[in-house]
Amino acid sequence: MMAQQKPLTTAQRQPGGLSLVPIPLQLAALRPPTAPLEPEIDDELRELEAVSQNLEIHTLSANTRRAYVKAWRSFEAFCQVHDLDPLPAHPETVRWYVAWMSVQMDENGLPRFSVATVRQGLAGIADRHLREGLLDPTGHRGVSGLVRGLAKLRATRPVRKRPLLLDDVLRIVRSMDHDVYPAGVSAARDELAIWLGFAGALRRSEAAGLQLNSLELHRLDGVHVHVGASKADQDNTLPDIVVLPFGETPSTCAPCAVHRWVALMNAVDRRQTMTLLFAYQLDEHVCGKAGTGPGLISSADLMSDAPLLRATYRNRKSARIHEQGVTGDALHTMLLTRMAEAGMNPSAYGFHSLRAGHVTQARRNGASTEEIMRAGRWRKAETVNVYDREFNPAARNSVMRLGL
Repeated sequence: MMAQQKPLTTAQRQPGGLSLVPIPLQLAALRPPTAPLEPEIDDELRELEAVSQNLEIHTLSANTRRAYVKAWRSFEAFCQVHDLDPLPAHPETVRWYVAWMSVQMDENGLPRFSVATVRQGLAGIADRHLREGLLDPTGHRGVSGLVRGLAKLRATRPVRKRPLLLDDVLRIVRSMDHDVYPAGVSAARDELAIWLGFAGALRRSEAAGLQLNSLELHRLDGVHVHVGASKADQDNTLPDIVVLPFGETPSTCAPCAVHRWVALMNAVDRRQTMTLLFAYQLDEHVCGKAGTGPGLISSADLMSDAPLLRATYRNRKSARIHEQGVTGDALHTMLLTRMAEAGMNPSAYGFHSLRAGHVTQARRNGASTEEIMRAGRWRKAETVNVYDREFNPAARNSVMRLGL
């Protein structure tokens, strides 16, 4: 049961606390509504109810649902310890929960819950109440004000991944064992993943979710990538085509990486795999670019809905390409590992560094905000400018025109 509190009158209002007025003006509204009698429904309506529940599941992404479940379990545990009602929760209960999260520390003496995590926890509480037909206790001014205070108290600059520029990408790619079996198999896949992140400005979840039929060979442009539904376009309604252009050299040609990897996936045995690894490396175009001969693959090789970036297994003597695709987390780990192998310190980097590097490199080469927004499918110019100000501060800066 909720801890008993003596109702406060308006004359007893406490600074910084809630203005609790006598029942039933406020607390009564928090009680569950009286459940109506369930109507008699036929078999068709029961089937429609099952369909509606399935549609309701898809209103939130899988990651968001998992986060909300975790948040609700944490809130329930807090309420159980302090003998409070989690559903429906009183706004004061939520305030106490926010205060509790704000003072939790990890083993290093740092805050255990960031402000973003606190807000996510409140979103989980709100979602549970609204789905039960109850008022959202997190929307109370006393709760939102507490979160704003916490945000100001912990006002720090966000830590962003540093960008990887073109020279960095080439250093990573060239350090891989492309002409060695079996290491060359995973090198071909990782090279393609890196170009998808840098040239295509794809997020790691987007790159991991690509299928073979997401790619389209284009005679003039190189390769068109249809990203489909993504983090920023969950309804899959916005333009989603990303271009991987032909590179001036084979070592900077993302379409060549596509051809090499897909050809390896189509290899029927170890001998053919080794032949491909030894015959086509980074010193010649294999993508069908004008004047370079036919490509290793054709459009027919991209008609499958199988994952594009697949998991690989290898030991000292052999390599095998699995049917299942890699995860976004695996791509993140892969990049850090490849950076370390190239003699680079990966501590300030992640797969998002490739997307940030796309912006920074394009800016340095004179690209406009509109061009970058089109390439990376950004909807706000301010998002692009964040990367620009952080990592290319001298560009379009009047200090460079002072004649110093």
